[in-house]
Amino acid sequence: MPVSLVPKQTSTLSHQRRLFKPALWIVMATAALYIIFHIEVPLLRQHAERNYFRTIPFLIFPHIAAGILALLSGPPQFSNRLRRRSPEFHRVLGRVYVISVLIAAPLAIVLAYNRRIPHMMPYFLLASGLQASTWIVTTVAAFLTARNRQIQQHRQWMVRSYAVTFTFIGIRVLVQFPFAVPHTGANFSLEIVFVTFMAILLSDIGLSWHELFHRRT
Repeated sequence: MPVSLVPKQTSTLSHQRRLFKPALWIVMATAALYIIFHIEVPLLRQHAERNYFRTIPFLIFPHIAAGILALLSGPPQFSNRLRRRSPEFHRVLGRVYVISVLIAAPLAIVLAYNRRIPHMMPYFLLASGLQASTWIVTTVAAFLTARNRQIQQHRQWMVRSYAVTFTFIGIRVLVQFPFAVPHTGANFSLEIVFVTFMAILLSDIGLSWHELFHRRT
């Protein structure tokens, strides 16, 4: 490739990235708002669910609070402007995210065991354990690489970690489609495993997009 074409190609690639990033966040925010207000809030109003939550207040409420905090504190971590202008705030928010995950993930396993739905055990417990373990591993890896000043690797692990964080929304989006029903037993547990796997796979494809589809000059 002629040298004169390299800056133009780089500029085009940079422009595409600038457009893709906000578009992705808009889609994710729309999905999250839909699931929260049209699925989760009506579910919390159901008499049976409210009675169940009253039996495990010290498990469910910390799990929900930490999960929401992780979901909300994650996106600002990907802002280049925030990292440049307020590196200390970026680090504090990162610690908040890590602590939130390390609270929410273990509690998810405990809640899955405590749920004890006859037709879903042990599938649901195994799937929830896999999802929570993946969440913990990717988040701890993001924290360790940041502490070791491996910035590129930190960003990659953070992308994977937040992709797993977003599986809370992804699973609930998936079950809205007719092809995924009935959502019982091993079928729903398989959906959890599938969405967790796709979160890691798609995030890795996104991280390697340039290397996959552009020849080195």
